[in-house]
Amino acid sequence: MEDPRILVVDDEITLCVFIQEILEENGCRVETANSAEEGLELLDRNRFDVALLDIVLPNMNGLRMLAEIKKRSPETEVLMMTSHTSVETVLEAIKHGAYDYLQKPFEEIEEVWINVKRALEKTELAESNKRLLEEKDERNRALSAAVMRLTSFIDAGRAMSDFQSLPQLLDFFTGLVANELGVDRASLMLLDESSQELRIVAHRGIEGIDPATVRVPVGQGIAGTVAKTGRHILVTDADPPQGTSPDGLPNLSSSFISAPIVLSIPIKSRTEVLGVINVTNRRSSIPFSDEDLDYLTGMTGQLAVAVERAKHLQDLQEAYESLKATQYQLILSERLKAVGQMATGVAHDFNNDLSVILGKTQMALQRLQSSDRAAVEKVREDLETIRKISMRGAEMIKRVQNYTRIRRDRPHKGVNLNTVVRESVEMSRPRWRDGAEARGVNIDLRCEFRKIPLVDGNFHELTQVVSNLTFNAIEAMPDGGCLTFRTFSEEGDVVLEIEDTGVGMDETTKENLFQPFLTNKETGNGLGTSIVYGIVTRHKGKIEVETELGRGTTFRIRLPVAETLSPRATAAPAVERSPERSPERSPEWSPEGSRPARILLVEDEKLVRETLAEMLDADGHTVKDFAEGREAVSGLQRNTFDLVITDLNMPEMSGLDVARAVRSVDPDVPIVLLSGWAVQMEEERLRESGIELMLTKPCSFETLSSTVRRAIRPRAGV
Repeated sequence: MEDPRILVVDDEITLCVFIQEILEENGCRVETANSAEEGLELLDRNRFDVALLDIVLPNMNGLRMLAEIKKRSPETEVLMMTSHTSVETVLEAIKHGAYDYLQKPFEEIEEVWINVKRALEKTELAESNKRLLEEKDERNRALSAAVMRLTSFIDAGRAMSDFQSLPQLLDFFTGLVANELGVDRASLMLLDESSQELRIVAHRGIEGIDPATVRVPVGQGIAGTVAKTGRHILVTDADPPQGTSPDGLPNLSSSFISAPIVLSIPIKSRTEVLGVINVTNRRSSIPFSDEDLDYLTGMTGQLAVAVERAKHLQDLQEAYESLKATQYQLILSERLKAVGQMATGVAHDFNNDLSVILGKTQMALQRLQSSDRAAVEKVREDLETIRKISMRGAEMIKRVQNYTRIRRDRPHKGVNLNTVVRESVEMSRPRWRDGAEARGVNIDLRCEFRKIPLVDGNFHELTQVVSNLTFNAIEAMPDGGCLTFRTFSEEGDVVLEIEDTGVGMDETTKENLFQPFLTNKETGNGLGTSIVYGIVTRHKGKIEVETELGRGTTFRIRLPVAETLSPRATAAPAVERSPERSPERSPEWSPEGSRPARILLVEDEKLVRETLAEMLDADGHTVKDFAEGREAVSGLQRNTFDLVITDLNMPEMSGLDVARAVRSVDPDVPIVLLSGWAVQMEEERLRESGIELMLTKPCSFETLSSTVRRAIRPRAGV
């Protein structure tokens, strides 16, 4: 090795000078340092073939410097020097990559040069091996390039057959061609049959223009000429073929001749030209050869087949999406129809309830003007009636929310079919009951429920199944009759039977019962039973029909028993929900066991806020109420409260925002979320906001009081 560079690091200056003289006599260039830090600075500025390090150095020792040298300059060989040798230090030095170990004082002066010479020989051998490996890698790269050219044709065909998206296919092909031919610029153009223009659909390296705006008429420019003639063009000089540069399109016609190497090849099917592939700016500056032409021609042949296939799939996909959109609209129409039917009955019952509330309230106001004791007692009875009617209205709202999927507190797994039937019957009863009474007929509804296991399912969809079949059964009994719901377990399934004593069906109607758009009703689109069939099938269930003209119909639905319940369905909820009392009963309530608390109330509706404050005050609590969230948080910063109750839907700052702000001020104060829509919130989101309890409007005095007691109860460990 000529002119080798050596680094010597030792805190003994005399020894450094001594070693430097020996090595320089043998033709080496030597740099010395008296500390590891100084030596590493030299290493950062120069490349050294060998470094001699003393193990004992001030600050950073030689072993740490050895590790640092191997990190910064792995090719530098290191010899360690020390007068305090031990097996442990030798092993540690070798472990960190030291070439050899010299013990001071040196027995012979030539010993230093001999060890350095060996290290230099190893370095030179490593450099030689590195050059040989590089030459081998270069030959391997050349061989791999040849092999890749032979195999890329097959690989491209296999890969392109996997693409169903035409844009992905075209982009993949353009990138593959650009890589294989080693070009900086490539473009793939497809022919728009309606306008007879070529447009760029995939490209590499096109700059200065927006490819999406490029349009090349057939017959103009290089690409247009190729598309018109169906023959390739290979340009090997700066002048394009005659007739390929019309004055009207100077930019487009010359956009693929930015270097004197251009290849443009048509993409042809058996009957027509589909487009053109253009490549230019070859990085190697080697002209395209016949082999390149054959390769690209073969590739475009496969691409033509793939393009036709992708276009066909795209047409099928568009047709499918159109059909699916139409089907969705029809199904949505059927669902809206069912919701509308139920809304009619709900509106009827609500108007009845509101009439009672209005009348009782007006009568109570009149009686309060009298001093008659009996009149005051009657006021009490009227108010009790108003309370019951209000609770019944709240229950009705919950059923509507349940049916329209607004409520999300019911799990979508672990569904009880008995509950499904009860909810559906209650929702649909006003509609069919009023219709039957208007016709002067009687519908005898019976529920024969047995204790059954749960099924995995969607509560809303199963309710829709029961509702659709209920309406069908009622319509099949124009003169009245008996409608029976029956549940039981059988052979690992939960069975629901819906039996009517109506007109029944003939064999043809039965066979086509679940086909969409087939109906024997004067009004309707024939989707009701097909939707029922789809829902049952999605639940991995079966639906059977037994029917006979004049003898009624029985639908039998079989659903598999739930294998496991979801953790949310079985575990205690992270966010507690207040228990809801039956609207028909006024339970005994006693404030015993409760303790007075300081409560911060946030509610933007004035009447609701005043009512809640009055109820809490009557329960013995001290209430500070606010109409706006920011004022409430400011009030919390000035005072200490035992409980925060906040509405959810408020302007500017929602109840969740209030809860998060409260948590930042007082992490320990319990928070109750109050809202008519609170059940719509996900439990995880509520928990993240710091909500511990939820209270649904309207709430009774008893429910409010018990919720407050639960919220302020002593916690475990506190």
